[in-house]
Amino acid sequence: MATLRFVAVLQLCLITVALSAEEYVTVDIEEGTLRGRMSETYTGKPMFRFEGIPYAEPPVGDLRFQPPVKKSAWTGVKDALAAGERCPQYSSGEAIGGEDCLFLDVFGPGTPTRNGTLKNVIFYIHGGCFTQRSSTARPHYYVDQDVIIVTINYRLGLLGFLSTGDEVVPGNMGLKDQTEALRWVQRNIEAFGGDPQKITILGQSAGGASVHYHVLSPLSKGLFKSAIAMSGSALNPWAFTRNASDRAVRYAKHLGYTGKSSTDLLNFFKSANVTILGTDKNSALSEEDKLSLFTCVWSPTVEPQHDGAFLAELPWTLVAEGRYNLIPFMAGNNDLEQLKQTQRGGILSTGSQISNLNKNFDEIVGCDLRLPTREERLEGAASVKEFYYNGSDITLTDNYTTALFDSHLFFVEGLDAAVKSMANYSSKPVFQYLFSFVGPLSAYPGGPGAAHSDQVQYMHASNSLDPDSDGGIIRAQMITMFTNFAKYDNPTPELTSTLTETWKEYDKSSPYYLEITRPLRLRTNVFEPYMTFWHNLLP
Repeated sequence: MATLRFVAVLQLCLITVALSAEEYVTVDIEEGTLRGRMSETYTGKPMFRFEGIPYAEPPVGDLRFQPPVKKSAWTGVKDALAAGERCPQYSSGEAIGGEDCLFLDVFGPGTPTRNGTLKNVIFYIHGGCFTQRSSTARPHYYVDQDVIIVTINYRLGLLGFLSTGDEVVPGNMGLKDQTEALRWVQRNIEAFGGDPQKITILGQSAGGASVHYHVLSPLSKGLFKSAIAMSGSALNPWAFTRNASDRAVRYAKHLGYTGKSSTDLLNFFKSANVTILGTDKNSALSEEDKLSLFTCVWSPTVEPQHDGAFLAELPWTLVAEGRYNLIPFMAGNNDLEQLKQTQRGGILSTGSQISNLNKNFDEIVGCDLRLPTREERLEGAASVKEFYYNGSDITLTDNYTTALFDSHLFFVEGLDAAVKSMANYSSKPVFQYLFSFVGPLSAYPGGPGAAHSDQVQYMHASNSLDPDSDGGIIRAQMITMFTNFAKYDNPTPELTSTLTETWKEYDKSSPYYLEITRPLRLRTNVFEPYMTFWHNLLP
């Protein structure tokens, strides 16, 4: 018995020593003092981490569905030792998260200091169809490149993207949250050793579309110096809602709403329990919307003109006319973004599903074409089918072609249009890539291409990935090139043992892109002649 007591005391002592070994660090920001902690990157380099920092007041009560409010000052020391609550969302059919969720995290090399040369900052925006995920990211390999990385939460789903079509709730609160977080970085990042004049915004999927929206928005002008959009654009069909107020009313009626005005609608949603605001969201969709092969029910929209509007014009009008923030820009896609839909369990993976696509192609595809009338959308869809399938019926043997057209429609066309526009209107450097590497972390190892989010699996892979493997090399190349772009506006300022190919700028006469695979390959004219077809079809 005495031996057991001795062991218990020894264990308690060891725990106490382990806890006391935690090294804390503080910074003074505009709102007050923060306490973070020191840790190490996967490669053993010192890294500071401040997690769960509130950048705005909790958007609850009367602030639900309102623009974010700058966080007020506090007294004493606020702990920033653990990630904050994620924003309300559904995961595996279960409601998780809480409305007090507007937090960000800051990670950087060494200890935070204002002394010395201020470091470049990467501001990372997560994806998730504007309805899922949180700021959680693996910053280690970015920090190894001597940059500071900021990750954020923003309001999702109905809470972030409700619009009544007027000034009662004009919409885009989730994007305005991101802008408020960028303002926080402008005010405070110098306290961590970061340069507020050297911020690069980076995002993937809905995060990539968010990046493009910040490029387009006058509200975000001057808050960052360069942008990287991965697999997402404001021109992608799923990233923009043309009938946001109709969806809101339709969804409210599904929940029992009987009111008449925008104020009635706002009050109805304000009084609703947050756990029901994400249930059965597809009931918000019109019959035409339900035909779509891929949609994000709650997403950005055009707001009425008013003070504080994030987006008051159609994205494709701004892109076509070059009326946006002209900055150094990097963007790219995976080569088979929509591969999942044609694989086992996908919505285009069985004979009956493909038969339905073949029979109703015009209606199914037409609903996602950004053409002004239904007749034009149906005609446009017919031309898509003719171009990709040469007038033949679609069968399961065409799965690669189906995945290809699907990927071009929902992802590649919109981002390629953004790249072309930026190169046309801006004198700043523009870089395009295509990620085609397929390896052990890919969604379909041994498959015909890189599926959506495959590149992130490598970029954010843990230290379990062998650095000398093809996947480890791809990770090192992407992290190095992306952080080089943040530092120098050039992803390959010099060739090294890691960077084996010079990534040339995209321009109108020489539309270079880098194929990210093993080995890296410089090419021109991504997905020609497909992109010429799409750009001639869509505004």
